[in-house]
Amino acid sequence: MANTNEKKDRGLEGLEPVYLYISSSDSALEDKVNGIKKFLKGKINLDTDFMALSGGEDISEEEIENFTGTPSLFSPKKVMVINNVNKAPVYLKNRIAEIISSPGFASSNTVLILTSSKENFSKKLISAVEKAGSVKRIKAPSAGNLRKWLKERSTSDGISFTVEAEELLLENTNMEPNLLKKEYEKLYDYMISEKDRTIDVDSVRALVGRVHALKIFDLVDRLGAKDKNGCILALEAILSDGQNLIGLITLIHRMFKCFLYIRSGNGSSSVTDYIGATMNISPYFTGKLVNKYIRFSGNYGEAEIVEIFKVLNRYDIAFRTGIAGDRNTAIKMIGEIIDIKLSD
Repeated sequence: MANTNEKKDRGLEGLEPVYLYISSSDSALEDKVNGIKKFLKGKINLDTDFMALSGGEDISEEEIENFTGTPSLFSPKKVMVINNVNKAPVYLKNRIAEIISSPGFASSNTVLILTSSKENFSKKLISAVEKAGSVKRIKAPSAGNLRKWLKERSTSDGISFTVEAEELLLENTNMEPNLLKKEYEKLYDYMISEKDRTIDVDSVRALVGRVHALKIFDLVDRLGAKDKNGCILALEAILSDGQNLIGLITLIHRMFKCFLYIRSGNGSSSVTDYIGATMNISPYFTGKLVNKYIRFSGNYGEAEIVEIFKVLNRYDIAFRTGIAGDRNTAIKMIGEIIDIKLSD
């Protein structure tokens, strides 16, 4: 009978040189990396031969080259994880692709684990991974699965949610399982001392903040509804996070393009296909977005939409050059869009 160490070695030997995990769910990717780290525990020296980096932070080429190019004195394998590699600069993604494609990489006893929240972020890197290792796609959890978890957990804890509160909690946490669990604990701690343990919409609003991406959607929704005061309030919430607004222009442009699809008579199917191809969101949110866009599309005529595209193009240049980074300029852009009044 083989001893434990031999089994562990066989497990490591079965690893491919590189893996790329793609999912629209940050929680799914985080769980995958945590699972890999648990698998490696006891098989390699995690202190010296495991490194985790993030593509959204500063990473030097030398850091990757030194780790992947230096053999280990303590473990049969070295493992490097680069989370959110899609956020890395183009030159770094290209360099990683070159390292993976180099003749000695497969025999270097280094395993490279990459994660990405986007599909087509680098043809060169994805192609290199496909040739040297594996590209694996992880499905995002469905709304049904998250509702089931929430129902089972809350019933076990002796609390309940109104339908509206459950819906808002799922939306506020962007359907991310790990974030949902964290915010649920916050609600549980609040309700456990109450006589009436029913969580309503007001409780969720008071205790669970919306993720930044959803705050931007709130602003776009208010714009679609031609609600100027609502736009200002939503914009204030975004600016309080200290985030830039380049992504906002993209979302506004996308919404008005959807309005044109709807007004042209192509119906919700074309809009659904367009949103699915251009936005990294779940089918649950896609359906809600399409329904809202159909409802909002009657608020703007085609001539108005053409003028709005001109405004967006002008401000897009300003945002990208850093000219429009202040609060007043952003408010001015929203005001210009809402104040456009033309007849078709």
